[in-house]
This record gives sequence, C-alpha cells and structure tokens, in this order.
Amino acid sequence: MIGSFKANNPRNNFLLLLYGLALNWPLFFKSAPAIIDSNDTFLYQYFIGIFNKYTNDAIISGVAFLILFLQTVIINKIATDQKLFPRNNYLVGMSYLLITSIFHIGLSSALLSISILIWILSILFNMSNQGNPKKNIFNIGLLTGFAILIFFPTFLFVFVVLFGLLIFRPFRIQEWFIVILGIVAPFYFVFAFGYLLDKFEMLHLPGLYFRIPKFHLTAFEISSICLTILLSIIGFVFAQSNMRKLLVQSRNCWTIISTFLFFALFIPLFNKTPQFQFTLFSLLPASIFVASNFYYPEKKWFINLSHWILVALSVVNGYFFIFH
Repeated sequence: MIGSFKANNPRNNFLLLLYGLALNWPLFFKSAPAIIDSNDTFLYQYFIGIFNKYTNDAIISGVAFLILFLQTVIINKIATDQKLFPRNNYLVGMSYLLITSIFHIGLSSALLSISILIWILSILFNMSNQGNPKKNIFNIGLLTGFAILIFFPTFLFVFVVLFGLLIFRPFRIQEWFIVILGIVAPFYFVFAFGYLLDKFEMLHLPGLYFRIPKFHLTAFEISSICLTILLSIIGFVFAQSNMRKLLVQSRNCWTIISTFLFFALFIPLFNKTPQFQFTLFSLLPASIFVASNFYYPEKKWFINLSHWILVALSVVNGYFFIFH
C-alpha cells in the first residue's frame, strides 16, 4: 500500500478515492448530521439551515466525504507542485485521509473553513510564480475574511497570511494594506447587506472565548492522538534533516506549514463549547509531517507498522462511532 502511494502515478488519485472509502466505512452504516455549534457564525448556520431543509443525514455525510476527498487531492497537488519531497508522491494525500478517518470528520464550519485555508495556501505558495501580485494578495485577504465569517476562530490564521507575505514577498506596506483591505471587505458587504435589509442578526458575530477544552474521548481515541503526535514529531525531524535536498521555495513552504500547525494548535482554545472537529485545523499540517514519516525512513518495517497501526485505530474508532 505504501509503495503504491510512494510512486508518482496519476492513477493514484483513484486509488486514494478507494482508500478513503475503505477507511470511512462507518459512513455507510451511520450517517452523521451537519454539526452546528453555538460558536458558529450566522453565515454557516444560514447555509446549513438551507442545506438541512432539502437533504438528509446520508447526503450530508456523502458531501462531507466529498469535501474531504477534494481537500486530499488539492493538498497532494500542492505538495507535488511545491516539491516538498525530493520525488513526487501521493503520501500526503494518503496520510490526510488516514488521519482524518481516525477521528470521523463530519460536515462542520471547521471543514468548510479549512477548505478555504487550503485555497489560500495554494495562492500563497505560488505567489512568486504569478503575475499581478496585488490581485493575488487581495484575493488571499478576501478568502481569509470569508473563512473567518464561516468559523470565527480562524482569525488566528491572519498571522499565518502576514508571515507568508514576509516569506514570499519583499516587505511593502501597500501590499499589507491590500491584504487587510481584503480581509475587511467580506465583513463590510455582509454588514451593509444586513443593515439595508433590516436583518440585524447578520451583524452578530460570536464572542471570543478562551478556555481549556475538555473532550470526552475513548482510550482508543487518546491512543490515536498520541500516535499522530509522535509520528508528526518523527516526520518533522526527518523533514528538517533532509531540508538541504530541497529548493529554497520548498523550504519556505515547509516554514509556512510549520507556522500553520503552530497557530492551528490554539484553535480549540477559542471556542465556547469543546468540539473535536476543531482539531481538523491541526490534522492538515500534521498529515504532511506524517507523510515524511512514510517517505524518508529506510526501514520498511517501521513504515508498515506505523501505517497499519493507524489503520487499525481507524477501524476500532469506527466501531465505537457506530455502536456508541
């Protein structure tokens, strides 16, 4: 299995689909409704309200998996285009599907926001290769603003965007002004729309809450988190030790991914109610480091053991997801 995804074969996209369906087998037995939390913004609640009116839980689960798979394909393409590894492969996509399947990610504001953040990373990483940088910078700010409107704690990733501009662009105050203008633009239009139509509920944004979340997890879920953290650390060490083999552009991308992970770890702290879905922001960069853990080691027994333990945890957690 690892050997197949380690090869740069376009047919691996179809293999990723089969792999994702096999790992997310609980969706075929227990449909998960869309997750709505009191901390969600009006924009997400309005969207899900319409979606729930014309669909059912089975369709919602299918949409959640489809979004997750599209994220997988895009993330893997970003890793390939930016040469994050000495040779192109599909291990990033495989790792993302594997880790998210362990925690059974459903349709939520976090899932939609992370989709926008992946789009932002794609534009940011290609900043030096595209013309008209001011247009791209404004688009990055605009997308960041929409991500915040969907899931408010993503305001933390404004710091990632600004740091990315420092990495990929020479400092120009007008470009920082453009990106900030892009972030503010969605709020301006939404508030103006709500004011003109006398829909004052649209002017409300969730307050900021800072607290240590208390998740009620099974022993297997705790084991999954510990193993994911361990493999991410090992992958980080492998990535750092092999960084000299990569281009400067690729090294800068790894820097942004590390920064992304740092701020993603704080997302669960800024929520009124604890939801394990919020860890999805950490799983994205963590999966890239886990892919390093599958790519660099020369001992195949370690790679295969890590992979099949994660698969086993995914199956066991899927059992508890269905029957508990």
